[in-house]
Amino acid sequence: MSDNHLAFIFPAFSNDYNDHPGKNMPGFNGQFNEYLFQAAGLTDPQLAGFNFGDTTFPDDELRTQYVTYIYSCAVSKLLRKSGHSPAITAGYSMGIYAALFDSGSVTFETGLALIRIAYQTLHKSLNDKRLGMGTIIGLCRNDIQQLILQSSLRVEIANQNASHSFVVSGYRDDLQNLLEMATEEGALHTRDMSVNISYHSGFMKEGAMDFARQISNLEITAPETPMISLIDQIFLSNPEIIRKELMRNLYHPLNWLETMQVILEKKVSTFIECGPSTGLARNARFVDGIRFFPLSSMLS
Repeated sequence: MSDNHLAFIFPAFSNDYNDHPGKNMPGFNGQFNEYLFQAAGLTDPQLAGFNFGDTTFPDDELRTQYVTYIYSCAVSKLLRKSGHSPAITAGYSMGIYAALFDSGSVTFETGLALIRIAYQTLHKSLNDKRLGMGTIIGLCRNDIQQLILQSSLRVEIANQNASHSFVVSGYRDDLQNLLEMATEEGALHTRDMSVNISYHSGFMKEGAMDFARQISNLEITAPETPMISLIDQIFLSNPEIIRKELMRNLYHPLNWLETMQVILEKKVSTFIECGPSTGLARNARFVDGIRFFPLSSMLS
C-alpha cells in the first residue's frame, strides 16, 4: 500500500473501550503506558492507575478526553515507527489535538494542555446552562432543520457524518424533545451522547473566545503532514490558521462527510482510525470509495 493514498483519522473522545483495537497491536501497551505515565505527571494523578484491563472506566469527562488522546497518540506513534507516513491527517471533533500532535504541530504536552484549557473554559462558560449533544440517524438535514424550526428548539446541527447521519448540539431539554420528535418522524436511531457541553454549536462561542485568549502563548508550529479542516476543508498550513481552527472547532459546526469527500478527491482512499473505537470506520460504510484498514493489519 502506497502511503500517498493513506490518511490517519483521529476520533473524538469515547467511553467505549471494551474491545479496543489496540490490544492486538505489537508494542501498544508499552507505548500507551509511556504516554500515560507522562500525562499522569502533567495533568491528573488519577490517570496513573488506569489500564485497559479494567472492566470499568473513569466517568470523569476530562480524564476520558485525556485517555482517548493518549491512546490516539500511541497508535499513530507505532504506525509511524513501522514506516507508515500518511499523505493527509484529520481530527474528528476533539480528535483535532491528537491530529496536531501526530502532524508535528504541537508537542504531546501541549496537546494535553489544549484539552484541559478547552474543557475548563467551556465548562466555565456554561453558567448553569444544561446543554448536551445527540445523534440522529435516518433523517436528512432538511428534516432535522424543520423539526428544530417548527418548535423553536435551541438546538443546532453540529456535524454531518453521512447523508442521513447527524450530530446535534444544544440545550438539554430541547435536545431531548428533538430526539423524540426525530424518532416519531422515522429516524432509524437516536442517542443522547451523555456529555454536558454542546460542542460545535454557537452556544459555546463565548467559551471558545476565552479559550483562544488562554492558548495565545502555547507553541504551535506548521504541521509536517498536511492536515485538513473539518469546518471548511482547507488545509491548516500555518500556526495562525491552526489557532483559528482550534477556536472555531469548539463552536462552529463541522462536516465530516464533506471532509472525507475532499480527501477522496486528493486520491487518498485508505483510512486508518487512530483511536480506541471504530465509529468513524462504521460511518464510512455509507461513503463510496473509502476503505478503512484495521490497526492489526498495519503492524502484523
